[in-house]
Amino acid sequence: MFKYVIIANDYPESLALAQKLKIILTDRQMQEDIITPEYVFVIGGDGTLLRAVNEFQDILDEVCLIVVKSGSLGFYANYDEKTVTQAIDDIINDTAHIQQLPLLEVKFNNNQIRYALNEVKIVDHVKTIRTDIYINDELLEYFRGSGLVFATSTGSTGYMRAIGGAIILSNKYKLWEMKEIAPVANSTFSTITAPLILDDSQSVILEGELIHKQIIIDTYEYKVSNNLVKLKFSEKTLNLIYNHRQNQTTTAKLQTLFAYCNNFNKRGER
Repeated sequence: MFKYVIIANDYPESLALAQKLKIILTDRQMQEDIITPEYVFVIGGDGTLLRAVNEFQDILDEVCLIVVKSGSLGFYANYDEKTVTQAIDDIINDTAHIQQLPLLEVKFNNNQIRYALNEVKIVDHVKTIRTDIYINDELLEYFRGSGLVFATSTGSTGYMRAIGGAIILSNKYKLWEMKEIAPVANSTFSTITAPLILDDSQSVILEGELIHKQIIIDTYEYKVSNNLVKLKFSEKTLNLIYNHRQNQTTTAKLQTLFAYCNNFNKRGER
């Protein structure tokens, strides 16, 4: 017997699937626990997964998540209504395959700590942000612009990609990324502007005029109340149970979600 909770988006088909799944789990004598579950069934897409990550921040590395596709395309989901019972069987039989996904740790507002699966953004679209950027306590640059975004390797396919950042394909190294948003650039002042790829040995400190700026952690917004923000690759990971029977490579997911090449053969010829 294991403890579980179900988190679903608001689509009628998702809510119906949640009720169906709850009956299946109850029939197998599983216990619902919304406070300290061992397994979190996420019915929806990437947005619903980020909601689950936000809700279980304090025990992220102690739970396993199963993402069941319902609604729009998602980068993380690889179960559906027909295959979710396989996940339950694998958990019961102790044969589940677990993928550990990287998290960013961000410390702000007098040592409040939150974790991001995709990205952290610090933004102000009205007034220019002015802050020093330190890499491992060494000054990199004095930044002026609309904001900064930091992404994990899995999160690099989201907002980071949309603003011209790099997509991190490597699974061999623990990598994350920083990119400037609309930096000031003129004849007397400029910044690096290019995306920076960091590893788990490197941390970032922002120290400057940050009070009242927005910090957005996987779509959840907070107000910054002091002038110091610290970011690093977290020692914690997110445990995602995946369907190894139909698991796609990262390259295949990118092709499905972003690349229009269905009219080409393998050599790129029509």
